[in-house]
Amino acid sequence: MAVQTPTTTPCASGAPFSSLRFCAGQRVIPGIRTAVYYTAKENITAWPTLPQPTDKDVTLAKLATYEGNFTLKADKKWQRIDLVTNKGNVEWETQGERPSCTFLNKLTASHPGTAEEAAGFCSVAQNADLVFLVQQRDGKFRVLGNEMFETVVKPKGSLGEGTSTNASTDIEIEATDVVPAPFYPGEIDTADDGKISGATGKPVAAA
Repeated sequence: MAVQTPTTTPCASGAPFSSLRFCAGQRVIPGIRTAVYYTAKENITAWPTLPQPTDKDVTLAKLATYEGNFTLKADKKWQRIDLVTNKGNVEWETQGERPSCTFLNKLTASHPGTAEEAAGFCSVAQNADLVFLVQQRDGKFRVLGNEMFETVVKPKGSLGEGTSTNASTDIEIEATDVVPAPFYPGEIDTADDGKISGATGKPVAAA
């Protein structure tokens, strides 16, 4: 009698499942802060990396957190987009089928105004492959965009109506990834705010 070959091969270590606990009284503040940073993928010369579920000593937290720093071309920096207060959000949802499931990460943000610069950004961003860094209320940054999949940017806007509606440029972003908007604690070399920490948003002390 022939021996049936197994359809899967055991891995060196399994997925790092552990408890997800929540302390009573712990505060979770929703929303994002009033700016995001972005750059074109062609400006990135080195990417941080995400651990794999089978890596030694990996944890659930490490699995969702980039290791290392983004490195940009010598003459490039992360650019800033100011946002309307309390009008931005990051969402994610599962897509695909096992064993190829991924996440569709989405950013919805609103820039106040419809000036020439905002219109110019819309005209080039809709056809560009970009990476966005979004800051949570607690200071930590999340990433939308990666090396594997193209980022889709869908700008739209309104001049407003009457005297009580907003004139704004809205930016909708979709990025497929293997992690829901991965965390990035590394350095962010910005054009407007100098070098800041992806873990806190605070300035990075000069070496």
